Amino acid sequence: MEKGSTGSAIVKSIILVVLGAIIVLGLYLLFTRNHKTPTEETYNLTVVDEITTTNLEKDYPASARKVVELYARTMQVLYKEEYSDEQENKMIDILMGIMDDELLTNNLNFASSIKSEVAGRKAEDYSISNYVMTQAREPEEINVDGRMMCTVECLFSLRHGSNGTSANYYEFIMRRDVATGNWKILGWTLKAEE
Repeated sequence: MEKGSTGSAIVKSIILVVLGAIIVLGLYLLFTRNHKTPTEETYNLTVVDEITTTNLEKDYPASARKVVELYARTMQVLYKEEYSDEQENKMIDILMGIMDDELLTNNLNFASSIKSEVAGRKAEDYSISNYVMTQAREPEEINVDGRMMCTVECLFSLRHGSNGTSANYYEFIMRRDVATGNWKILGWTLKAEE
């Protein structure tokens, strides 16, 4: 009878060792699977990063409306968010990249004027709380002196501290670039309310 109990004890020992190994392996996998190696970094893109990492050469907005939307989003970020001088310069470079050459030629101090406008508005506690593309579809293109042009309307909601929000309708004059065929902003006007 001793022989059977010794064999039974050996089988029980083997089963306990196998179960122990499975538990240790399971705990090891549980703790190491969720932990990243020290060389891996997690980084969440901020709205500032989304603008500053825009590559207009590879991913230029596909339509006139998208160009105005990029302008509006960039201005909203410039007015509202915190950023470094380097990030501000990158965002202004994005704005300059969607402007027509004629506009930039006539405004040689475009970058500094945008910087001073934004600094003044931020100091007065203004922010662009929202913008809405008011046209449901792409605008009608017209030929002006051999160049395709169109207008795009956008509503900006400008908040002044806790004093409320005012609505400003802008009409953007767009022109296709001769070399690339991309839509560029030639100018804009404040549109009278209808």
